[in-house]
Amino acid sequence: MTNVNKFKSGIFAAVSIFALFSAGAQADAGEAVYKKNCMACHQANGQGMAAVFPPLVGNSNITDKPAYIAETIVKGKSGKVTVNGAEFNGMMPPMAYLNDADIAAVVSYVNKKFANGSKEISAAEVKAVR
Repeated sequence: MTNVNKFKSGIFAAVSIFALFSAGAQADAGEAVYKKNCMACHQANGQGMAAVFPPLVGNSNITDKPAYIAETIVKGKSGKVTVNGAEFNGMMPPMAYLNDADIAAVVSYVNKKFANGSKEISAAEVKAVR
């Protein structure tokens, strides 16, 4: 293997490790933001509270809709929503005080962990939602 190929292989390995670390770091950050800001209403397991706070688990209203989740976090939501055939009529306060990176992390965490989605959102995309 030439020195150039060794260099390219080393760079590829470093980028791959960084990508894995970044994904893990974002998941950890998302979990921390969730525990601090969302868990009281949506519960540790994402099941919500009957008739008041909708579940995040299996919620097709949010699955792979990261911009919608981010907008709900930034602007809040009130009024009736139906999730999995059940009605909820609570109020989620706006949490625009959270920074874009924290919102991106928690949106990605909720979408993957609870809503069984795969899409993520970046801090720049969150900024555009504001």
